[in-house]
Amino acid sequence: MDVAASGAPASERSAAPAPQPVLVVLLVTSALCSLALLLARAFTWPAQGRPRAFEYLFLRNEPTAAWLSCAIILGAALAATGVRSLPDRMFVARLARDPRAFIACITAALIACALLVYRGHPLSMDEYAPVFQARIFARGALVAHVPPIRWFIEASPDGRLVSSYWPGFALLLAPFAWLGAPWLLNPLIGGATLLVIWRIARALWPDTAAAGWAVLLTAASPAFVVNAISLYSMPAHLLASLCFAALLLDPTPRRLFLAGAVGSLALTLHNPVPHTLFALPFIVALAVRPGRVGKLGALAAGYLPGIALLGAGWFWVRAQIGGNPETVAVGAGALSVLTRLAFALPSASSFWSRGVNLAELALWAVPGLLALACIGAVWRRSEPAVGLLTASALLTAVAYVFVPYDQGHGWGYRYFHAAWGALPLLAAGALEHPRAVAPLRKTALIGALASLLLGNGLRLGQVRSFIDSQLRQIPSAPAPARLEVVFLRPDRGYYTVDLVQNDPFLDGSRWILLSRGPDEDARLMARFPGARRVVRTTVGELWQAD
Repeated sequence: MDVAASGAPASERSAAPAPQPVLVVLLVTSALCSLALLLARAFTWPAQGRPRAFEYLFLRNEPTAAWLSCAIILGAALAATGVRSLPDRMFVARLARDPRAFIACITAALIACALLVYRGHPLSMDEYAPVFQARIFARGALVAHVPPIRWFIEASPDGRLVSSYWPGFALLLAPFAWLGAPWLLNPLIGGATLLVIWRIARALWPDTAAAGWAVLLTAASPAFVVNAISLYSMPAHLLASLCFAALLLDPTPRRLFLAGAVGSLALTLHNPVPHTLFALPFIVALAVRPGRVGKLGALAAGYLPGIALLGAGWFWVRAQIGGNPETVAVGAGALSVLTRLAFALPSASSFWSRGVNLAELALWAVPGLLALACIGAVWRRSEPAVGLLTASALLTAVAYVFVPYDQGHGWGYRYFHAAWGALPLLAAGALEHPRAVAPLRKTALIGALASLLLGNGLRLGQVRSFIDSQLRQIPSAPAPARLEVVFLRPDRGYYTVDLVQNDPFLDGSRWILLSRGPDEDARLMARFPGARRVVRTTVGELWQAD
């Protein structure tokens, strides 16, 4: 299976250009922005407090983003008609020839934003779990151990703790956790992702500027940027998907084995569903072509060691640890993933959630990117690689319609992120197709540059303000002490349970624990000499001990 075959049929190359694609991009983008605004207006706020994280983040962030997206795409289209000498091909072609300086600048910016915007802080438990496990690995252990106190959510009554997710992403994080900088991994993964996208586009459409378009459209999309400064496993899923696809562009035995090795890591990053959905079309394509036995064998040989070690091995580790009522519900190992992500027939709630996700898919990308990707999928449907990327993206999108859960916290359509790389690649294929007229390319360039600055700027501001508001819920001490203990009420504030983050072995001078009420908290602190309550807020208390 050589999926690197490129180029359009002669009949398509000779077709006269038409201006309709610009109108399609405008209409589709405006429709998706309108969908976001309609969904936001249709939502009913609860009588007290905030809605759940998924709804709250959508209502908080997306209306403003929808208006900005509309303004960018309309402004770009108008500017494109009035600017005749815009060097769109020259600019993007230069990026296609050598993107190293651009990628280095973007990577440096991601590193800075991981600290200045994201605060190097795991916002949700989906981010904290792999960081927690990485710190365990960095100490040369498989499980953590703390005193068996019920103020902490322990994995077993004797105080042993372990992440409920599979360990692949935690292993990647472990060296950075050892250095005290787990926040550094995802920005570096972001830089590597840009490089792999450039290589794929250059292999698919050589002697064009497609590789430059792919890099620019990716870097200018807030879904890529914000996830790359977070502590989610989504950027690693995206990079693994792109590496898997890149290796199968020319499926030699060695590349097939490497693709399987990458796939085994992707399966165990945190759960196997994202990679399974992305890889399935590629595996089916191998299975229906000549030489299938040898190719599938080489691919399986690459998968086997990682699955045995990180999958079955981790299942065995999890099975050794008993649970308590707080953690037993999530199960253990591979079976817990299947239980939590059980498929079900769509309901009104899941349709609402996926409608929100569709709007977010558009609003967290360069304005018009989703429409351009669809155009590229249609115009280049005869190219094998395009068909596989399209199938992976569609399978991922359709499969999650049958997942009866919203994504909770997350930036953009988090569930789709493993397949997100298909969008800038397909869009790049559209912009370098013979049917692409100059106004379409100029609109895309102006929109991408505006999104690089304005779109990313808006999202970075939204993310920082939300994280800061969450961190302000933790009481702060008026003066330092040898030991600080914070008790947070899980029934107060907003997702205060996500703030219960500690060293896996309770090393350090500050603990954040779940409150069991003022009296119970005071009895615990009576064990520490000189313990005294110094701050009390509506969501918790801060104690200090000598």
